[in-house]
Amino acid sequence: MNNNPLAAAVRSAFVRNVLNKPLEQTAPDTARNTIANILRNKRVCLFEQAINRFLVNCGQKPVRGTSQFADEKNLLTFSLQLSGYIRDAQKALDKLGAAQACDPDLINLYRAAAKYSADCSGRIEGSKYVFKEHCDYRFWKINNTDTLANAEFLRDGFRVNPERRNLIISMPFHIKDTQEELQSWSSKFLNDTLDNKRIFGSQVDVYLAHFPIEQPRGEKFALSLETVRNPQNHFEEVDMRFVRQHLLHFIGTDIRLDRQNRVISGQPYDAETFKENCRLTFLDYCAGGAHVHRWINAFSHVATQLYDRNTSEEALRNMFVISHAFLPVQKESKYSGAHFMSSYADDKMRKEPFIKMFNPELYEQSKYRPGTDAPARISIMPDNRNYIIALNLPEDFAVYDKQGGKQALPDLENGHHMAVITRKNANSSDNYPYRQFTTVLENASLGRRGLDVFTRRPPERLPLRLEPLAVFALRGPQRQARPGS
Repeated sequence: MNNNPLAAAVRSAFVRNVLNKPLEQTAPDTARNTIANILRNKRVCLFEQAINRFLVNCGQKPVRGTSQFADEKNLLTFSLQLSGYIRDAQKALDKLGAAQACDPDLINLYRAAAKYSADCSGRIEGSKYVFKEHCDYRFWKINNTDTLANAEFLRDGFRVNPERRNLIISMPFHIKDTQEELQSWSSKFLNDTLDNKRIFGSQVDVYLAHFPIEQPRGEKFALSLETVRNPQNHFEEVDMRFVRQHLLHFIGTDIRLDRQNRVISGQPYDAETFKENCRLTFLDYCAGGAHVHRWINAFSHVATQLYDRNTSEEALRNMFVISHAFLPVQKESKYSGAHFMSSYADDKMRKEPFIKMFNPELYEQSKYRPGTDAPARISIMPDNRNYIIALNLPEDFAVYDKQGGKQALPDLENGHHMAVITRKNANSSDNYPYRQFTTVLENASLGRRGLDVFTRRPPERLPLRLEPLAVFALRGPQRQARPGS
């Protein structure tokens, strides 16, 4: 798309990290016509053509090709760090609009980056990366008898039970399928928010979904932007496979689908049972929010073939989505939810990068604003079922280390880090973000819906100054948020 401000940032990153790096020195006696070299030249040329196609379509000058002399380690790093370059380009993000954010040319660039990453697997000497496109989600049941750092993650031998309360966590992890990795990454981002044994593991079963380490990063971002661009009905086959494997029995019994995902047999439940089955709760972070949105679209695609429109719509509203760093992509979402974000009151040249990248206009409309001592700004989407809780990110946000000392949180990314809501601020006496998030998470997981998810019950009530924010909607919406897509 012409005048996309992200193009200049991409071009600058390519020049800096690929063109200005030393080129690979090829030995004089190396045969140029070997199959390996032919394949190498082909994948390099295809990726560089995709980069130049994006630049030219956005009004930028093309970059010169490196052809067979490219150092593929640098080019692979560029393909993997594409979103990092955009994240750091605050001047470009400041000018970004909704149409430019989900520009088809940008989506195609991410797809090309994903393909290049996969094509490089096992073919670059000294590179440890192995990528594979179109991987299925990993799905685990969390058995947490102590803390997440010591939890057991079950891969097999379970079935999500519609008769139970269920929390499904969707994370943007690319990690190995080991207990150590799952424990480390889950506890790093979720900390102690699932440690309330009176709820999680007893009344509520907890599951974790993420893509495997083999998924190229470009694919994850392409999928997210495609979701933002086509939010109403878009889902991928990988999302339908997830629904088929884990959620189809929430819709009806003995359901069979053909290759076009059409129902060819199966029995619906009575309307009230189906609505109760849909009282699922999802917790997501960053691109994990796009995953959940597509799952619900895939779920809806099947459900609407078995139930009338009113029944399907009422049932899907019982699904509750709790997000951090991913805002609603529709004015009227199929589901209900509470969507947390954090930003500095003065965010000039330090905007929350990934919300701004995915949903720039809604970010600007709903972000925390200076001039008030309230810890959050609340917005209600036009559907009156989805709430945005924009938190004021303190300049001195810190956490306690293992020795009990205060330390600044590394990789805060202007509020993008999920620990902003899952760890207590060592410099805060009331810890409103943490307390409000855990309140919503626990209430929603127990099946409560509507304003009831915001109400903290005795004995753990909020200070009087903060209590009105927890039940803000009882006084009417502060404002109507308008999505940028």
